[in-house]
Amino acid sequence: MANFYSAKKLIAVSDKKGHTISILKDILKFCGHENYLPAVAENPVPQDVQRAVLLLCDAQCPPVEGFAVCVADYAFSAMPEIAALKPLTYSTVSDSADFTARNIRKLSEGFSAFEMIGVGVIGRVRLATENSDWVGPALAAAAAAIACGIPFAEVLDALNSLKIGD
Repeated sequence: MANFYSAKKLIAVSDKKGHTISILKDILKFCGHENYLPAVAENPVPQDVQRAVLLLCDAQCPPVEGFAVCVADYAFSAMPEIAALKPLTYSTVSDSADFTARNIRKLSEGFSAFEMIGVGVIGRVRLATENSDWVGPALAAAAAAIACGIPFAEVLDALNSLKIGD
């Protein structure tokens, strides 16, 4: 039997566009955490996988139970069914979230930049895309990765090295 650290752990992602799960996969690979399995939240959970993190990027998530941690967009945290999960929150618009993206801007070199602010930490991110619509998915994926125990600095390094397709 595999121990907790080597067993496959599920990160169930509720994300209609698929951008967040794509970035999350890249962060996990960059940080050497391939024992985490990001998957669409609506898919059945394999029996040989531990439920680690539920990442809610949209409010249309089927009932999912048994996850150690819930990460959710701050806008959904007032919904009773999500509030009951006591989520770790992220937001590109509210300073009340656990993780926020501030000073979002486009740079002339073809990057989108922002400061990622967490509980007691702050870091600068330069995403390799001019499309600032990727900031939200990047922040959500980063919050989920941190919830998995990946250090903030490693997550920042991963985000700053990503090649994001528009």
